[in-house]
Amino acid sequence: MTNEEQIRKLIDRWAIATREGRKDDVLASHSEDALIFDTLPPLKYDTAAEYRQSLDKWWPDTAEGEGLFDLQGLKIIAGQDVAFAHAIVRCGGTTPDGHSFEDTVRLTHCLQKSNDQWLITHSHTSMPISIPQ
Repeated sequence: MTNEEQIRKLIDRWAIATREGRKDDVLASHSEDALIFDTLPPLKYDTAAEYRQSLDKWWPDTAEGEGLFDLQGLKIIAGQDVAFAHAIVRCGGTTPDGHSFEDTVRLTHCLQKSNDQWLITHSHTSMPISIPQ
């Protein structure tokens, strides 16, 4: 399997865990010291464990069924031991009262290969804003 194929498989597992709401599996492919920038405060997390703790505060536990988490236009550029990937992500879900919510965010993952295993060492998620013209 090529490096790109390995990374695509890793990102697919990450997206499925996110979509299914499996919080403990979302960070399974992140290094312990991963630097994570996200769209919700505090915006910057210095470790995967710090980010995992935040998930319980904002993850929509009240969502019904599997969430929306679709990667669009995933592009992977892989060297021998360093890689990055980027995509647009449509994410959202439905609350028990039937209210749907959806956002579109930008995603970049930076990865390193160590001991023949790829790990996400940096993740940056940002939300586009509309600027009035």
